[in-house]
Amino acid sequence: MTSTPEEFVGSLTVAFPGGLEAAQNALIVSHGMARVRFDYQVAPSWRIGSLQLPSLQVDITVLDGDQDAVETLIDRADRATQRGGG
Repeated sequence: MTSTPEEFVGSLTVAFPGGLEAAQNALIVSHGMARVRFDYQVAPSWRIGSLQLPSLQVDITVLDGDQDAVETLIDRADRATQRGGG
């Protein structure tokens, strides 16, 4: 994903107030009946001409919850980390 670690953490903090546990390079998000861990690390930047975009590798681990609850949490996280554009 094109994000810095600070942007990623900030976006999920806004989307899930009071529902985050932070560890080094990881967030555990609880929402409804789901609990998901997002492990992230800085990846090589994307370069398009003179534009350079930050990049994160994010791995997702389901810790608890049924399929519907987990999908709801991940959909919300996805919307929270999207940027404008076409």
